[in-house]
Order: sequence, then C-alpha cells, then structure tokens
Amino acid sequence: MNSYNPKKILELSSDFQKKAQNIKRYEGNPYVEGDNIAEHLTRLSRLLISVSPHLKDEFPNTENLIEDILVTLLIHDDDEVIDGFDIPTAIKVHNSKDSEEIEKFERSVSVLGEQTETYLTKLFTSFRKKDTLVAKISKALDNIAGNQLVIEQKIGLINPDQAKFAIEYVEKVRGVSKIIDALIDAQIEQIKEYRKSALSNLENLPENASRLLKIDISEHVLDNTKINIPLDRL
Repeated sequence: MNSYNPKKILELSSDFQKKAQNIKRYEGNPYVEGDNIAEHLTRLSRLLISVSPHLKDEFPNTENLIEDILVTLLIHDDDEVIDGFDIPTAIKVHNSKDSEEIEKFERSVSVLGEQTETYLTKLFTSFRKKDTLVAKISKALDNIAGNQLVIEQKIGLINPDQAKFAIEYVEKVRGVSKIIDALIDAQIEQIKEYRKSALSNLENLPENASRLLKIDISEHVLDNTKINIPLDRL
C-alpha cells in the first residue's frame, strides 16, 4: 500500500478525462460531426461488453481476457491525450513513434505507483506491438469502432474512397477471432447495404450521388487523397 496515493489517482483521472473530452477526432473529415477521445472510449467499452460473453466462450483458457482488453482500450489513446491532439487515421503514420509514446505514457502513469505503472505500461506497450491476443482483439475493436460514426452518419459512404477506406480498415484486423470477424462482416455489409439503398432512393442527396454510388466498391482502388474531399468536389 506504500505506493498507493489516492490523491494522485484522482488528479490523474480527472486530468486525463478532461483532456480526452476536448480532443476532437475526425478533424478535417467533412462527413463526420462530433466525437472526441472520451466518447470513442465509451463506444469501445460498449462494444466490448456486448461481445464479452462470446469472447470468453471462444477463448476459455485466456485468463483476465476481458479485463485486460478493457484496460487496453481505455489507455490505448493516452499518447494522444498526453499530446493534446489526435491525428486522423487516414493520414496517421502508425507505429512511427512507438518508443517515444511508450516513454511518455510510462512517465505519466508513474505517479500511480510502481505496481500500477508496470501493469498499465505492459498493456500499452503490447497494444503498440500487437504481440498478444489481448492487443490484437483491442486493435480490431478500435478499428471497428472507428468506422461506426462514418456509417451512422451515412453521407460519407457516398464517397467511394471513404467507403473503401472503411472496408479496408477493418479487413486489415481480420483473423484474430471468429467473434470479431463476424462484427467485421456485419460492418462491411452495413456499408454495402447503405450504398445500395441510397442508389435506390436519391431524394435529398447531392446531384452526383448517383454516379458515385454506382462505383463498385469491391473493384474500386482506394485513393487516400480523396477520403476527405467533400461530395460536391468529387
């Protein structure tokens, strides 16, 4: 108990929460309104608890699976919270500053005591390396949740590059779990179904929507430079 400092825990928790609420996601994306890191973490938590019993059934011999995934998800963006900004996924160079981010994270949570610092840093580092089942499932859920706002707000899916990016974003995390793969399949189907239904009902959509929706997503080659271009410029 010597390293247990309740005051420091409350201060760090408040500090990270306030910062997370003020860091916007999807900066520069004309198709998505709202969302910050704190909301993203809540979304991830909801997604995890919704599949937790199924993951436990799939991996019955993995001790503390759900606890470790939940902790990993809640801290996986702490490097952005520490820095005070989020780099949009479409333009982010992932894993380019892992060592620096791990060092900053470890330094930030060191006020919680050695035991907690070791536990959290191990999970944070593993997420960067994707070297455990927990880390791989966490990354898959992160990508799935990252797509949800685009799908919920729909208009961006008319842009074939935004839709294709969303599909490829979850396809890259396929294979870690049959439960997660089923989520990926369902999300890709949501994207395709919206494009199909929108083409059948073009009322209130931009004039070029018909042309863009007729593009076959399965054959379309992604152009990252067009993801954040507004529909009226495509």
